[in-house]
Amino acid sequence: MSVRGPAEVVDKLEALRSMPLLREFTDVGLGILADVSQQKSVGRGTYAFRGGDPSEALYFVAKGTLQLVPRDGGAALGEVTAGDTLGGFSLLMGGEHLLSALAVNDVELLQLSQPAFEELKKSHPRTALKLTVALAQDLAERLREAKGPLREFLVWQISKRQA
Repeated sequence: MSVRGPAEVVDKLEALRSMPLLREFTDVGLGILADVSQQKSVGRGTYAFRGGDPSEALYFVAKGTLQLVPRDGGAALGEVTAGDTLGGFSLLMGGEHLLSALAVNDVELLQLSQPAFEELKKSHPRTALKLTVALAQDLAERLREAKGPLREFLVWQISKRQA
């Protein structure tokens, strides 16, 4: 994984405010998340993470675009841009990245690591619970919207992790 130092300091609170996942959060809750998240900068043409790597964080895309590509390479399967999130299911359940995330341009992420999330559960249990519910609702929505083989794959992944 190739990462560069922060090219620009992101206003974490403002970036989190723009996340659809967090639309039900108050400014107090967003402030708590801003305090426990870390900025991570990824330079154009480098990977934020690679498929197969342990997934140990929730990423909020504050700026830029990441292409999601199969771990073995090949054509991009999709993109995530500012306002999107990655790694929510793994934050809750653990696991590994299924895809690689390649920066199309300079990307600024806000990262909520697994250890920071565990600490959040102790120090601000309401905020942690609200985030957990938001992630579960987001996952359910994605499953409902998924079609055909993608839906079957997602259901299989979830059932595999619960076993």
